[in-house]
Amino acid sequence: MEKGFSDSNVKTGESINTQNLNSEELMQSLDASASQLTADDVEYLEKMKQCRIMRDKYYAPKEFIFKVKEIPTISKGDIHLIQAQAKQGKSTLVTILVAVCRCGQLGPVEYALDHPSKVIVFDTEQFEGDSHSQLMMMHELGEDDNGTEIIMFNLRKLGFDERKEFIKQAIMRERPTFVIIDGIRDLIPDINDQVGCPMLVQELMQFASEVDCAILGVLHNNPSDGKARGWIGTEWINKCAYSFEVEKSGSVVTVKTPVFRGAPVPEWQFAFGEGKKPTFDTAFIQHRINSNIEKIKEEKEKKKAEKAEELRREDDGFIQPIKDILNANGGSMTKTSLAKIMVERQLKAKTSALELINRLLEREDPPLIQKDGLVGIRYKSTESNIF
Repeated sequence: MEKGFSDSNVKTGESINTQNLNSEELMQSLDASASQLTADDVEYLEKMKQCRIMRDKYYAPKEFIFKVKEIPTISKGDIHLIQAQAKQGKSTLVTILVAVCRCGQLGPVEYALDHPSKVIVFDTEQFEGDSHSQLMMMHELGEDDNGTEIIMFNLRKLGFDERKEFIKQAIMRERPTFVIIDGIRDLIPDINDQVGCPMLVQELMQFASEVDCAILGVLHNNPSDGKARGWIGTEWINKCAYSFEVEKSGSVVTVKTPVFRGAPVPEWQFAFGEGKKPTFDTAFIQHRINSNIEKIKEEKEKKKAEKAEELRREDDGFIQPIKDILNANGGSMTKTSLAKIMVERQLKAKTSALELINRLLEREDPPLIQKDGLVGIRYKSTESNIF
């Protein structure tokens, strides 16, 4: 006989064990007698109503706040991340995104909503004066105001718990469209707390869902491997819908989106112009890129020359000991024999000794000369040698 909830089980006043009943059976019990349901039953039914996805129910499509080259990004109801090493342009990217919410478009980044929004920026790192300068830049870049409201808070003076609680209160009370936390590292004392970090990320995900806002966190990368810093970074990456990596070369900043849901987001660039104001002029950016390439090339050549000069000075210290070896062995030797004695005298390892001999022979003004497989001393005054 199929195990179920028979009519005899639901008679009014009869004691029923509801602990293992499913939702359908619980509803039958409720129809028969509400007094039969325990507090756990009622809680389960409420959670079921909240969480169950139904085929015949309408669910509004996800809304995106931005588009990059027509590809949507930063969805409402989700958490997102900006990550980079220090001083790479993370805060400038924040400024650009907020400004786009006001003016509609900067470069390839467009505002995707059809109505003004409310944006809250929580700054946990900068001085108040720096936060004010950033707020002024947001308004300057987004001077074509569409009615979007920007609220900026500097939370540097607050403690970890105070910051987190204030952010929670502000999100729940202000009901923003877009929230930026720069930086999320300052919401938890230990960024490698394997209990606290997942709890923080889960809490912010709940805020994003409940208020239907996008929460964008800003975090430094590890210097060693380029990954988002700490356990908090790992948790955030695992849960976020979009992450943005920022990398600066010279005055040009490249923004990539390694984590995305949906279509891949194209990479894009901006450059720092006059007064460190971001610019999106493609000709200017390309000029700066070309200048950076030339500068990098020059720096590499300079380092190469410096290294070669340093090596030459180091090699100079071995010239006289090598001449002494040659003079003590008839004036000439094979490279292998010479290198062997150099190793025995602990001047160089075998491979290094042969490399040193070759470098001295290849100089424009070499102190040694090679003839018929033998190495000897070259005398500059007469262009002669020991041969």
